[in-house]
Amino acid sequence: MPTLELETIRCEVNGPLARLRFNRPQALNAANWAWVRDLVTATEHLAANPGIHVVIVSGEGRAFCSGLDVKELAAGSLTREWFETWERGVLGLAALDAITIAAIHGYCLGGGLQVTLACDLRIATDDAVLSIPAVKEGVVAALGPLRLARLIGAGPAKRLSLLGRRFTPAEGAALGLIDEIVPTGALDERAQAVAAELLAIPFTALRHTKRQIDAAFDGDPAAHLETLLAAQEDCLQSPEHAEVMRAYREAQEARRAARATGG
Repeated sequence: MPTLELETIRCEVNGPLARLRFNRPQALNAANWAWVRDLVTATEHLAANPGIHVVIVSGEGRAFCSGLDVKELAAGSLTREWFETWERGVLGLAALDAITIAAIHGYCLGGGLQVTLACDLRIATDDAVLSIPAVKEGVVAALGPLRLARLIGAGPAKRLSLLGRRFTPAEGAALGLIDEIVPTGALDERAQAVAAELLAIPFTALRHTKRQIDAAFDGDPAAHLETLLAAQEDCLQSPEHAEVMRAYREAQEARRAARATGG
């Protein structure tokens, strides 16, 4: 299967190992409309090849993924349809038979963290920055809070999701969110080593084990999608969200004005 080169994502397949690389480095791999469409296309591409047994998910440039594109959110471009497309892509990633490894570096914020929650294993550099701050932008973090609660429990998930604070990989590891922490510069080597370890294990056993663990939680995340979309629409139409986005646009204008005057 040849390399799939999309506008914001590159998908490389080398036998049983695939690499899904977020490739919008100029925007710290923030998720815009093109990005979410590309994620759907990329996960469908991977799902169509049953010979893929392991997928490493990573980001090009200085970040894994800095979350949704706040500029597009402030412009009103991220609609109910955007969030539906987003969740289709994340659900597609979670539904892969292949074992998925999130190789996290730099910023892993909001939607970036949500992507890692859809992966099976998470390896992070020691200087990575993590958070799930959607509430501060007046929206819901898609089905991220649900996945987070399943992974680390309701209490810690509420603390991270309701306060939206940034946290370190070490703090994430203490909660069971991060599986391994590596020095900066060693991430790719370690991700490939874990991939090689997985590839040496009979895949049929891996696949069924993954599915059994996924089935241990009541309710399919896809069944929650309509409830999420109604909640997200309520958030997008709320005065609180409008105020946060107004303040964001004013701050952007002030920065542009300062640059124009040399300030």
